[in-house]
Amino acid sequence: MAAQFEILMHRLSILAEPMRLDILAVISSSGTCCASDILAHFDITQPTLSHHMSVLIENEIVTAVKSGRFMQYSINKKAVGELKQVLDALCEDNVAVAPPVKTENASEDKNRKKKKKSEKKKKDKKKKK
Repeated sequence: MAAQFEILMHRLSILAEPMRLDILAVISSSGTCCASDILAHFDITQPTLSHHMSVLIENEIVTAVKSGRFMQYSINKKAVGELKQVLDALCEDNVAVAPPVKTENASEDKNRKKKKKSEKKKKDKKKKK
């Protein structure tokens, strides 16, 4: 349960970026779309969109399926549905949605995040080779 709660809270922080929420709105309005469809709605560069899409895909908020030369993006309804359940629970009377007791102190948490980021960079470098 603690791990699931942490994933949900992290996904909420991902959606706190206004551009990502706007991107999700575009994808939602069409069901499935490619990058050029999304770019048509914004005054951003393709690399900026690519960054936001990578974050959304990595956190399983958006799914990507290759269709010919293009990637087709759609909302991961299961992941977004889980977020909706947490938010709905906050609106109900007498229902507590509390985080699990945290066992790590702040410095351990920072070290874990740094290690994860370092591992991702190494993985990205291997992909480029």
